[in-house]
Amino acid sequence: MQQRWIRTLLGFLLTFLMIIPVVTGNRFELLERFEYDLYDVRLRQFLSAEKDPRIVIVDVDEKSLAAEGRWPWNRVKLAEMLDQLFDNYGAAIVGFDMVFSEADQSVDLQQVKSLLKQREADKSIETLLSSLNSDQRFAQAITDRPVVLGYLFDRSLKRLQIGHPGSPVIAEDPILSHLPIPEANGVISSLNEIQSVSVWNGFFDNPMVDSDGVYRRVPILQRYQNEYYPSLALSMMLALFGEQEVVPIVESDATNERNALVAVDVAGMQIPVDQYGAVLVPYRGPQGSFPYISATDVIRGVADPAVLEGAIVLVGTSAAGLLDLRVTPMSNRYSGVEVHANIISGMLDERIQHQPDYTLGVELVQLVLSGLILSLLIPRVSVLASTLVTLAISALLVALNLYAWHEMLWVIPIGYTLVLISVLYLFQQTTGYFFETRNIAQLANQFGQYIPPEVVEELSQQDQSVQLSGESREMSVFFSDVRGFTSLSEQLTPQQLTRLMNIYLTGMTKIIHEQRGTVDKYIGDAVMAFWGAPLKDQDHARHALEAALKMLTVMPELNEQLKQEGLPPVKVGMGINSGAMNVGNMGSSFRMAYTVMGDAVNLASRLEGLTKYYGTPLLVSGEVVTDVPDYLYRLLDRVRVKGRHEAVDIYEPWGLLETAAKEDKESVALFERGVEAYLKQSWNEAEQLFRAYLTIYEEDVMANIYLQRIAEFKETPPAENWQGVYSHTSK
Repeated sequence: MQQRWIRTLLGFLLTFLMIIPVVTGNRFELLERFEYDLYDVRLRQFLSAEKDPRIVIVDVDEKSLAAEGRWPWNRVKLAEMLDQLFDNYGAAIVGFDMVFSEADQSVDLQQVKSLLKQREADKSIETLLSSLNSDQRFAQAITDRPVVLGYLFDRSLKRLQIGHPGSPVIAEDPILSHLPIPEANGVISSLNEIQSVSVWNGFFDNPMVDSDGVYRRVPILQRYQNEYYPSLALSMMLALFGEQEVVPIVESDATNERNALVAVDVAGMQIPVDQYGAVLVPYRGPQGSFPYISATDVIRGVADPAVLEGAIVLVGTSAAGLLDLRVTPMSNRYSGVEVHANIISGMLDERIQHQPDYTLGVELVQLVLSGLILSLLIPRVSVLASTLVTLAISALLVALNLYAWHEMLWVIPIGYTLVLISVLYLFQQTTGYFFETRNIAQLANQFGQYIPPEVVEELSQQDQSVQLSGESREMSVFFSDVRGFTSLSEQLTPQQLTRLMNIYLTGMTKIIHEQRGTVDKYIGDAVMAFWGAPLKDQDHARHALEAALKMLTVMPELNEQLKQEGLPPVKVGMGINSGAMNVGNMGSSFRMAYTVMGDAVNLASRLEGLTKYYGTPLLVSGEVVTDVPDYLYRLLDRVRVKGRHEAVDIYEPWGLLETAAKEDKESVALFERGVEAYLKQSWNEAEQLFRAYLTIYEEDVMANIYLQRIAEFKETPPAENWQGVYSHTSK
């Protein structure tokens, strides 16, 4: 219980630390980038699949540059383009996403030729040159037409003053002066000769590019000399409705001490803005979401009239060499003029995503509720349940966020909340693992001497008291016993006997644990172990066999250690069997033991006892031979052990088959031919084979046993139904 409250309080602390940068406005750059990415994902999720035919982009593209020459063109071409747009194509308004800040010094040769042909005697050279003034010709084309000229503000210390931005849309305002609307130091606009004939003008620079260089937010107002000027998109909306001013909508808090600009009214249409007077660009889709027409097609009168009639026309460029490509959530090379087209389209549809002035409060509620719920729940439920709860809360927040985005056009930040949820989840799981590891260590100190670490870990994961229910599993069980232990114990003092057993059992137990086995119990000098529970082990027979063989390998080293301490050497007998066994917590209400039971267990115990009769340290059953076929085995006998009616074949392992010496393989084959002849009652052949085997292994116990049995059967033949089974009457 104490651990849970510690984890809960630490979760509260983490939540508080995450809230601080949100309240103070000092958000981490990395998390801010994450918020940008989430914004882009939502934006791309709800794109429109259709183009907006109301807004047409007349594009100074590669085709136009190839046909009309390099940029900048003689402004006579632009004048001709305006004439075509208004007189022949019936465009509603035209806006230029470009500035004409320098006089045009170029001469249109075609115009010169035409004037020379039409020259009259009374016209002077000065009059002819005046008629070649392209700036004047362009100004004439603008006059009395709904044309919006672009310009840009300067925020450098140079305070550039080239031209004038035209008429402000909001005069000096004491309330707006205290708001963080971008403020310019200078302006670069078109020549007075051109700009003076235009009623509407708008800036196209963006001082609010996000920190990752992406165009997501664009101001529609900037402050210059205490007055407020419109963006190109806002100015085109004014031109469309024949307006020249906008009305700022400012809201105050309950104390009337804090004011916030929330919208701009344009001809009765409210455009939501943030405190900086900026809008989130309502991108319709990837580049090409508006009809594009090459400028040269308009100039030459070959454009499709149906596309341009009644359209809002933006003149811009997508040619790479003219440097009007922007990084946007849609693309890394997005035409700048289409950014303005998206804003105009969003204004017309009243489809501007925005952040309400209470956005910060909504974000704080998200953070606080998520932090409290997860800090209270995760320490008190399982890993699976806590994962499901975390995913459910995250999914609910995302669903509500997407609903607010799509239905109410609200942009509610969610990045910090998702990060907090992830951090809390990982932190709580980590601290939970820390506390669990400490619990495991405590259990290991108490029980680690008896069961392997895997069992300790499994027991530590039980929420209640340990109660491992019984079940049937395919497993392997091992028994070992010290030969002549009674006589050994009579020769030793209690202290010496204890020391001998500690050395022996420590060495054997270490090997069992190394091979993923569980020591079931020590019965005096005997050891019982099993493989395959409580953790399942597909190679239980192999691990049991390898453990027994390794024990036999280290016995000389162990006996050497005993000799150095003045203790007698020990010999062991081992038996292994594999099969179905019952495993689980068994015992009484006073004492429980995690152990195995069943016929397969009894057989392993009998095999260990038979090692004395057969004169070998290790016996295994036929099931082990089947499960681990890559070892060399010697078939010793077919027996019926005490307490069991079914006969079994018993084997003696000789080591890995692939590394066994040729002589060993031949010897095993020789012995097994003798067993085969014995089972066929070919007594003479069997006797010859076993005697041949004894010439190799003179003291082999089993070969001598077979010779003894053969001699008896020659005198007293076995019954007709005899199958070569030898019945043992003792354990």
